Amino acid sequence: MYRALSQAATIISYIVLVRAMHKEAFGVYSLLYSFIPVVSTVASLGLEQTLRRYQPEYLHSGNAPAAAWLLRFVSCARFGANVVILAILLLAWNHIAPLFQLTPYRGAFMLFSLLILVHFQVQIYQMTLASHMLHRFSVGAVVVLSVGKLIAYVSLYLFSSLTLERAILGDTAAYVVAFLFLRAVYHLQCSRAVAGQRYRPPREERKRLFTYGIFNNFNEAGTLLLDSKMDNFFIAAIIDPISVVIYSFYTRLGEMVSSATPLNLFDNVIQPMFFATEKQDAPRRIPQYFTLLLNLNFVPYWPVLAFTIVYHSELVAVVFGGKFIEQSWLLPMGILFTMINAIATPVTLVAQYEERPGVILASKITAVYNILALLVLVPMAGLYGAMLARGSAVALKNAFIWWYVRRLAVWVNVVPFLLTGLFLWGGVTLACYALKRFIAVPPVVQLLLGGIVCAGAVPIYTRSPAICRSDREILASLFRGREARPLQWMGLLRPAGNGGTA
Repeated sequence: MYRALSQAATIISYIVLVRAMHKEAFGVYSLLYSFIPVVSTVASLGLEQTLRRYQPEYLHSGNAPAAAWLLRFVSCARFGANVVILAILLLAWNHIAPLFQLTPYRGAFMLFSLLILVHFQVQIYQMTLASHMLHRFSVGAVVVLSVGKLIAYVSLYLFSSLTLERAILGDTAAYVVAFLFLRAVYHLQCSRAVAGQRYRPPREERKRLFTYGIFNNFNEAGTLLLDSKMDNFFIAAIIDPISVVIYSFYTRLGEMVSSATPLNLFDNVIQPMFFATEKQDAPRRIPQYFTLLLNLNFVPYWPVLAFTIVYHSELVAVVFGGKFIEQSWLLPMGILFTMINAIATPVTLVAQYEERPGVILASKITAVYNILALLVLVPMAGLYGAMLARGSAVALKNAFIWWYVRRLAVWVNVVPFLLTGLFLWGGVTLACYALKRFIAVPPVVQLLLGGIVCAGAVPIYTRSPAICRSDREILASLFRGREARPLQWMGLLRPAGNGGTA
C-alpha cells in the first residue's frame, strides 16, 4: 500500500515537472540527477552491496551488534567518500562541464551536492530497516519522500515558478525529512537493543567483507556504463541537452512502470528472505523463488506493453500536454527492453546468494559494447539508437550472469509463459488497434477503452499456465488473510489450470 501511494505521488510529481519546467531547465535537472550514479560508482567501495548482503545474515544468526557495526561503518565511509568525490567535481567543474554544456550551472550543482549526500544516507537506512524486517518504516520513508516532493512542486507551481534551483531545493528538503524519519525509527526500534555492546569483526570476517566489497566496487563501475542516466552524457555531447530532455522523459516513464512491478514493490521483503535460505534447501527453493519473481513481474508488463504499442502518442498528448510527442515510439520501445531485462534482479540475486561477485564483475564487459554501440548508433539513429544500444547491452549482461548460475536460476515454466504471453497479449494488442482504427472518439475515450481491454485480459492471464503451481503455493503460504482476496479475484491463488507446471 505504501509503495502504491509512493508511485502515485511520483507520477503526479513528474507530470507537474514536465508541464511546469522549461525544456532547458528540465534537461539540466535530468543531467544533474545523472550525477548520482556517477558518484555512487566512483565512491562505491562496494559498501551498499556489502550492507545489503551481510546485514540480513548477521541478524538471522542473532548477531545484532555486528549488524549495527556494519551500518555505522558503511554510513560513515559512504559519507566521507561522497564528500571527496563532490569536492573533486566542483574543483574540476570548468574542465568537465563544457563537455556536456553545463558550464553556467555550477551553482545549481553545488545545491545538488547537498541532495546527493542526503540521498545516500536515506538509501543506507532504508536497507537497514528492511534487513530488520521493519518494512512499514523503510517503505514509509519512500512515501514521505515522494509526497514531500509532490508538495514542494505543487506549492512552487501555484505560488511562484518551478525553476531549476527551486526544484532542487524542494527535492533536498524532502530527502532531509525522509532521513530524519528513518534515523529516528532506527534509534527507537533497533539501536537501543545493542546500546553499549561493542563489536569488532575477526580477521577472517573482515577479509570476507573486504573481498565482497572490492568485487562489487568494480561491479558497480561496470554497471554505471549500463545505466540509462549515463546515456544522457553521451546524448548531451553528441546531440544537445534538449535531446537529453526527450530521452530522459521516456526512460523515466519506463522506470516508473518498472518501479510499480511486484519485484520492485516488494524488493526489501524479497531480498532478506532470499539470502536467508538455508544451503541445504537451495536446490529446491531457489528455482521456485526465481520463477516466482519472474512470473509475477511480467503480470503488469504485458498489459502495459500492449497498451503503449497502440496508444503511445495519445498517452503523451492527454497526460503530458503533447510535450515530446514527436518521439513517442520511444515509450513502447523502452517498455519492451525493460520487460526483457526484468530478469536482471532475480538472476543477480542468485549470483549474490552463491557469493559469486566475480561473475557479476565479468558480466560488465558488456559495458564496452554499450559505449561502442552508443558512439555508432546515436549519430545514426538518434535517441532510438541510444535506447537500442543500452537495452541490448543490458540484455547481454543478464544472459552472461544467467549462464554461470543456470544450475539454480531455473525458470520452471518458461515455455508456457512465452506461448501464453505472445498469443494472449498479441490478440489484445490487435483488439486495441481495431478499436482505435474503427471507432472515432476523442483521445481520452480511446485511452479508457484500451485500458478496459488490457485490464480485462489480466485475470485471464493470471489463470493461465503462465503462473505455475509452485508460484501459487508460495503465494498461498504468504497471504492467508483478507489481503489474499485481491489475489484470489485475479486467479493467482487458484489451482493452476491444465498445463501448469510444478
